Amino acid sequence: MPLCPICSEKVLERDYKEIYFSPFNKQEYKRYECPSCDVHWWEPLKIIPEFYESEVLGKYAGFHSAMRLNLSRNHEAFFKFFPKKKKGKLLDIGCGDGVFLKYAREAGFEVYGIDLDRKSAKIAKNNLGVETIYHMSLEDFFEFSQRKFLRFNVITFFEVLEHQDNPKKFLFMVKSLLDDNGFIAGTVPNRESIFQKILHQKYGCGDYPPHHFLRFSIIALKKTLFLNGFRNNEIFKLDFPLSELFPLLERKFFGDLSKLKQKFKEKALGEKRYLASVLSAEDVTKVKGKKLFPLFIRCLKMMRNTILLPFILPYMTKLKGNGTSIYFQARKQ
Repeated sequence: MPLCPICSEKVLERDYKEIYFSPFNKQEYKRYECPSCDVHWWEPLKIIPEFYESEVLGKYAGFHSAMRLNLSRNHEAFFKFFPKKKKGKLLDIGCGDGVFLKYAREAGFEVYGIDLDRKSAKIAKNNLGVETIYHMSLEDFFEFSQRKFLRFNVITFFEVLEHQDNPKKFLFMVKSLLDDNGFIAGTVPNRESIFQKILHQKYGCGDYPPHHFLRFSIIALKKTLFLNGFRNNEIFKLDFPLSELFPLLERKFFGDLSKLKQKFKEKALGEKRYLASVLSAEDVTKVKGKKLFPLFIRCLKMMRNTILLPFILPYMTKLKGNGTSIYFQARKQ
């Protein structure tokens, strides 16, 4: 009988709401919904670390390129909402290529990072020039920290909690690694966002296992943090950026054109084609100095935007609070 991974509520095995077959590992998954804490989860609930190094999803190829420069919108939320005077040791779980840690260090934090993805951890360590980035699971890092008597003032995990196959154990270890006045902060996908449903459920595989195992609403996230010993919880629905409406509608009406765009960028980049997955079309000129390519891309975008403009109006009033992520911060009880 399946048990909710947050509150241990029992549900009947036959009461699954959805079936998904993963092309990555040829596994059938069933989605359940907890009537008590409102969390949705997939069974079988088991992380596959190899998934992240395989570059099945384009963003991991981007992490491995060592060329990302800008913060994601999820990370920007931390610098917008987190108390400005709170500094000290900061651990980022699932640190990827370390871009967030670079900005956190510039803001005055002493930075540490861990990631299951060996390639990303290596890139992050090289990018920051520090030895405090580790290719480790949280379990291994927890034991390492116990031996070293390490405690942290802030622990962040952006788009990480939804990947966990044992979220209660994850949050217990996070709480144990914090000092007495420690904070957590991070984001999870917003399952109630219409844009999350379009981008990552209806037209993509990003919100399915073995990538994501948990889905959160505002209510589910509040209960998850409260049940696991965190107080003074602050939760913010992020907005969906206007700039991403056209790409969203492009996918909705024309399908996934990412492979075609990838080929355009690879052709322009030549021997540096490996950077195509992480650079925008406009950024290609910064690497290669090409002039005609971005002009060509801008013309294509203008044509696309002209075609899609009549369809964009119904979404204009739905941007606020409908971002694909929820930001949270809380204090250890």
